[in-house]
Amino acid sequence: MIHMIQNAKNQVLALTKEAYARAAAEGLLPEGVEVNAGVEIPKDSSNGDYTTTFALAAAKAMKKNPRELAGILAEKMELTGSYFTSVEIAGPGFLNFTLGSNNIYIR
Repeated sequence: MIHMIQNAKNQVLALTKEAYARAAAEGLLPEGVEVNAGVEIPKDSSNGDYTTTFALAAAKAMKKNPRELAGILAEKMELTGSYFTSVEIAGPGFLNFTLGSNNIYIR
């Protein structure tokens, strides 16, 4: 089970970094910013199944408001073929991911 949870956390970061790469390629965000962001399982399930601080961690380096940055990332997120069915922006710039019904067991 721990292995599957780690895979889901890794996928959240990979999906977020891919969205960043797409946005940077389109000129929406600066390229080459290294981001050290965490992925957690929220205590309150109304905040999704997994959440990342990527936009909060990257905002200063990218000279963007964290919530605006989260919006750009969410718009460029490609969830097809992933564990997740949706990503939402919450609070100051969290990205909250919701697992598909086939993957509820990884929470």
